[in-house]
Amino acid sequence: MVGLVGLSWIDLKTRRLPREIIYVTALIGLPLLVVAALVEREPKRLWMLLLGAAINVAVMGVIYLASRGGMGDGDVRLSPLLGAYLGFLNPGMAPVGLFFGFILGALVGVFLLVTKRAGRRTAVPFGPFLAAGSVVAIFAGQRYIDLLLAR
Repeated sequence: MVGLVGLSWIDLKTRRLPREIIYVTALIGLPLLVVAALVEREPKRLWMLLLGAAINVAVMGVIYLASRGGMGDGDVRLSPLLGAYLGFLNPGMAPVGLFFGFILGALVGVFLLVTKRAGRRTAVPFGPFLAAGSVVAIFAGQRYIDLLLAR
């Protein structure tokens, strides 16, 4: 969580997500997830974690390529870390966290446009929305998935 707060703050101030902080956050956090999976005798969570990371990096990689520079590579680097944490809970929550991040970003973007604080070409840091979307997914993601699957 500290890494996400730090990354969000830096992205808001500099429009950068430093890879060093992303990697250090991963080097500290991911081994803790591995230990948690082994202590709880749930080694399947290791595969779930990897699947969540793979889903997020694939989705964000496609978006990055399609955006032609509209999205930064730091967002793509951050996405597997977030996907791993969400995947540890349920791999289906990884894309839900991205979805919530995009919704939050769109809401703030519309607000900035309406209030004339930004224009259509204004660059808005996306890392904080990815982080917030992941946090929302932790608390509401499973309910959202259940709602989708009930239809």
